[in-house]
Amino acid sequence: MRQGYGVQSLAVGNRKALAPARAPRVLVVEDDADMAAVVRDALAAAGFAVALEGSGEGAIAAAERERFDAVIVDKELPSLSGLDLVSFLSHRAPSTPIVLLTAFGGALVAAAARLRGATHYLEKPVRLAALVDTVRALVRGAAPADATPAALAGRGAPRPSRAPAPARGGGPRLWSIVLAGGQGTRLRPLVRRLLGEERPKQFTALVDGRSMFCQTLDRSALAVPAARTVVVSLREHARYLVSELAGRPAPTVLLQPEDRGTAAGILLPAHWVARRDPGATVVVLPSDHLVREERLFMDRVEEAAAFVDRHPQWLVLLGAPPTEPETEYGWIEPGEEVGWTARRPVRRVRRFVEKPPADVARACLARGALWNTFVFVARAETLLDAGRQFAWRLHEALGRVPLAIGGEALRRALTRAYAAVPRTDFSTAILEECVPILAVLEMAGVTWSDLGSPRRLLRVLQQTADLPSTPVSG
Repeated sequence: MRQGYGVQSLAVGNRKALAPARAPRVLVVEDDADMAAVVRDALAAAGFAVALEGSGEGAIAAAERERFDAVIVDKELPSLSGLDLVSFLSHRAPSTPIVLLTAFGGALVAAAARLRGATHYLEKPVRLAALVDTVRALVRGAAPADATPAALAGRGAPRPSRAPAPARGGGPRLWSIVLAGGQGTRLRPLVRRLLGEERPKQFTALVDGRSMFCQTLDRSALAVPAARTVVVSLREHARYLVSELAGRPAPTVLLQPEDRGTAAGILLPAHWVARRDPGATVVVLPSDHLVREERLFMDRVEEAAAFVDRHPQWLVLLGAPPTEPETEYGWIEPGEEVGWTARRPVRRVRRFVEKPPADVARACLARGALWNTFVFVARAETLLDAGRQFAWRLHEALGRVPLAIGGEALRRALTRAYAAVPRTDFSTAILEECVPILAVLEMAGVTWSDLGSPRRLLRVLQQTADLPSTPVSG
């Protein structure tokens, strides 16, 4: 048995002999083989027994086979994310210290690591001596001097502010990002029966004689000119966009070569806006929502934008007042006040509840939770920083695209970038990890619906007696 830090006391008659203790076992989860070997050698030289795994799945199997005295996890793993692995390991063995190691981190990752159960957080490049000292202290049960739980808890969490700071001269430079790349697969059979044609729901004129995409553009235009509006969609939707945009002020249109999830759909236009208008504030508007009081809706957007202009560290979601315990919506549970707009409080997001069962939905309604509209306002640079910290492969790939070139060159560059990145959902991979900077503003007075299911669409059509009888052209 290898010599370790401690000694075991063995009774032999009336004598006590000293025997070498078991070397502390450390699991290193790192997909870069060279980095893993360097870390292994440094820990082994310090007297640790080291096991290497190159994936989260391999680490889970290793943790099921044996007990470790400490675990080092790289955040950027090929499949299961390092943060998700931290969650699993911290629940399976709560007493085992976990070090999260990353080259793409910051205050938000530090806070997310703490919430997932990590004991310590280090950013690359890190000195091997510092890493070894950290593991040695954690194995001995001591907290390293620069990563006490209190220190980790405070990183990335803006302090509540009752009195708003003065606004910048001229108010916020508000841009709209209109998301129009959804496939609407759940509604396509119903759309085909109602309209005699199969097309994505956002390009259908089901309510009010306008497509939901055009309704979104018209709402946006109440506060944001077309020159500061960016539509992001898919190349396969180009024919719909040509028809929908005919005869109206032209926004910028970014066509993604393929669907890589909502994170790509948001970060691509965020990069585009940030390069043209550093410091810009953006509102993200899905184009498949029904909003009755459009002017009031944009008033709430402008309230949120003014708040973000004064407090740029926050990302503010708009929450819809619920009318029933809906099980197909996501819910937001508001927390304490973090500030005020001119008319109403802005509250911290305590937690998300995604499409709950009926009893949980009733409890959410009783507790004053709000429907999550996925409409939010933030600085473009805040979105990009969140993307860098939680979806760095996507962020880096989009950051290298020369968005100013346009034409066929841009088309080829986007094709290469999208082919190299994983599909990423903005809500689960990024938004839900940004708890320290998330706030919610209630959309008081606004009737909102996400027409994402046949049941909800038919209900709206029945309520409005707006059942289309002829196919839309085009």
